[in-house]
Amino acid sequence: MLTLKKKILLIVAVAVLLAFGFSWFLLYGVVREGLVRQTEQDLSRQTAFFASTLERGGIQSFEQELERWKGLLRGRVTLVGSDGRVLSDTESDPARMENHLSRPEVLSALRDGEGSMLRYSGTTKVHYLYFARRATANGERVVIRSAYPLESLTSAFAEMKNKFILYLLAGVLIVLLFGSGMVRLFFRPLERIVESAGRIARGEDIRFPLMNDPELQRLSSALDDMSSRTKNALEELKTEREDLARIVVALPVGVLLLDEQRKLRYINAVAEKLLGIKLDAVPGIPVERLLPSGDMYPLVLSAMRGEEQCAFFDLPELGNRYLRICSRKTATGVLLILTDLTEERRLEQARRDFIADAGHELQTPLASIRLTAEYLLGAEEEDREQQRRYLGTIIAQQERMSSLVDDMLLLSRMESEPASKDAEQVNLAHLLSAVVDEKRNLPFAARIEFASDIPDRAYTFVRRDDVVRALGNVVENGVKYVREKFGDEQGGSISVSMREEEGFWVITVADNGPGIAPQTVPLLFERFRRGDHHRARGEWGKGGYGLGLAIAKKILTHAGGDILYIPSAQGATFETRLPKSTM
Repeated sequence: MLTLKKKILLIVAVAVLLAFGFSWFLLYGVVREGLVRQTEQDLSRQTAFFASTLERGGIQSFEQELERWKGLLRGRVTLVGSDGRVLSDTESDPARMENHLSRPEVLSALRDGEGSMLRYSGTTKVHYLYFARRATANGERVVIRSAYPLESLTSAFAEMKNKFILYLLAGVLIVLLFGSGMVRLFFRPLERIVESAGRIARGEDIRFPLMNDPELQRLSSALDDMSSRTKNALEELKTEREDLARIVVALPVGVLLLDEQRKLRYINAVAEKLLGIKLDAVPGIPVERLLPSGDMYPLVLSAMRGEEQCAFFDLPELGNRYLRICSRKTATGVLLILTDLTEERRLEQARRDFIADAGHELQTPLASIRLTAEYLLGAEEEDREQQRRYLGTIIAQQERMSSLVDDMLLLSRMESEPASKDAEQVNLAHLLSAVVDEKRNLPFAARIEFASDIPDRAYTFVRRDDVVRALGNVVENGVKYVREKFGDEQGGSISVSMREEEGFWVITVADNGPGIAPQTVPLLFERFRRGDHHRARGEWGKGGYGLGLAIAKKILTHAGGDILYIPSAQGATFETRLPKSTM
């Protein structure tokens, strides 16, 4: 491809060639006309001389002189009579020549005294310039005609043309050399501007150079201003892109951007996790390779048509994940927004289960209270002791309902309040010892053997009452099921120990009760879920609602700890953890 310099030089060269060509065309006509006119004048003088000679000496004397001048003559000389008959000719036999009365130059000479013509000669087969003059010889009118062959003019023209071409080539070469130098001189400041632009494009912080020419200086200043504006715009764009990238990365939703060919342009880590993508999600791969379900693809197609749509998907192959995917058209493709609703759906299901279970659990004491009250209203006068027993049943059921409401309020409070509210530094060892002593003194724990291994000091930063409630629920849970297994007989035991482990106080509560079936272990810490339903309302009397361990776990996790069920050969073992604190 031709550069701008070469194009300019080529244009200059073509312009020079055209100028010389046009000059040659004009010059050729002028020179040719001048040569013909000059030759015509020479022939006019020559015929005038011949005419005077002819008039002085006659035709015979003229022919003799003509033979003597033949070598000096310029061209061909012919003597024609008034009747057109050729009387004499320097190159041909007059007897064999045609009558010349019809020749234009002869007619003009007979009529006007002179005549000229440029034409082809049928006798010599050559183009001539003819000039004829009327004269008088021996008392008769004759015409003396001189002819000059055009070959001589052509050779002159050829010589002139060769010189002109030589001059033309020399002129073109000079113009090209001069033009090349001028182009280089003219382009040198432009090359400096181009070099500066290239360095700026490579990221160098420079300015465009100052120029001597006002026009180039305006160009340099304009480019410098444009460079500064472009640099600022690029920096702003870079900042915005970085901010947008950080925002997209920090978003709790998955973002997947496709181009017009439905190929990947961008995907964040959340989207890769939600879709369970194992391969390298590099830009350019088809979206079909990223979507785990073919049911998602219509969302892409609808977005390509400009329709905004949302759909929900169950993905059992990805751990029962539940996603909402919304698609919309963008200027360059399709945007997919993925939201993980797995936890929301689980919480919604838990809420429905909680309401159903709470309603079910409240029905029992309410029904008992109603039946007892109706019985008392309709019964005849009974002894005082019987009435006290029925009224005691009503009070006991009311206490069960109050306990259930208190537990539900406690769970609600812990979900809405920060963990640090009303927290204080306490000696966990003293709290645990007090809990063990309290549970040891319960009436139904009289035949249960307690063993404890608790240090003197174990400080932690928690809400005192909540932790006592959690530890009490864990220990009381063991008391319940040990009593359920052994009843009033000896043999039941519960051990409580505390140790330090990796910044936590670890409390282990182990019993030798009936244990927990493996299939019910996942439900241990759920609300209104019991490890073993057939033991829920045994001799322990009042029965529970399945909130004890759920409350314990909520309190402990709220305080930064946890509670775990540890499988054992017999009975049940629970391990609670609370973070240490320093005095």
